Amino acid sequence: MKLRVWMILSLALSIGSLVLISQENKEKDARVSFLIGKVQLQKGGKGSWNILKQGDLVSEGDIVSTGNASKTTLLYKGSEFKILPNTKLKISSLHSESKDGKLEVQSGFAWFQLVNLKGKKFEVSTPTTTAGVRGTAFSAFHDHKTKDSSFCTCEGKVLMNGTGDPKDGTMQEKGNGGYYPGGGEEPKRSSYDGIIVKFKSLPPFKDLMKKNISLKNCLSCHTPQGWTPEDSVPSDETYGGGKI
Repeated sequence: MKLRVWMILSLALSIGSLVLISQENKEKDARVSFLIGKVQLQKGGKGSWNILKQGDLVSEGDIVSTGNASKTTLLYKGSEFKILPNTKLKISSLHSESKDGKLEVQSGFAWFQLVNLKGKKFEVSTPTTTAGVRGTAFSAFHDHKTKDSSFCTCEGKVLMNGTGDPKDGTMQEKGNGGYYPGGGEEPKRSSYDGIIVKFKSLPPFKDLMKKNISLKNCLSCHTPQGWTPEDSVPSDETYGGGKI
């Protein structure tokens, strides 16, 4: 009888330990909450690429790559990382109580909503530009061929540091964007006041998109109102609507 009770207690403790370990792993990793098309993962940024599935965990050092007409959303402690088609995003560091966070858009377009940073810094960089935030929503784009980068701020403020910015950086507020030419020229500033209204992109956005084709990625969240785009991109499930 005593042996049976001891075995039951040991089994319960073992199961409890496994549950705690599982919870700790989920807490330190990002999770795939949404996925369409072909999305691949390179563990630790090295070696072979494996197909990523909804519900999979993504760890520090991993690189996520999306194909044509593919996109995925990663969740981490309430923050969202939306990775659009033909994009490579490296998870350099995920913030915790003891360290800052950093993501790298190696190529393509991604959108971020950062929350619950608890005083920690978070950086999103491209090979030529870095955006520093403390809780906001914004997008980042990098063309690996031309080396051009651009950032648009949807909510809050973003501190930009790139070629042509002052030594201490440029503060970019909600409704504004910055385009950084790969040749090192002065960055170009844009305002979307009256062009993008909440979830709608108005007709003037069409002309703006002709000058900067990367802006078509914005149509993932902002639905055209009063005009029809020539090319489509996979629409977002919701703007900032990921569930934990």
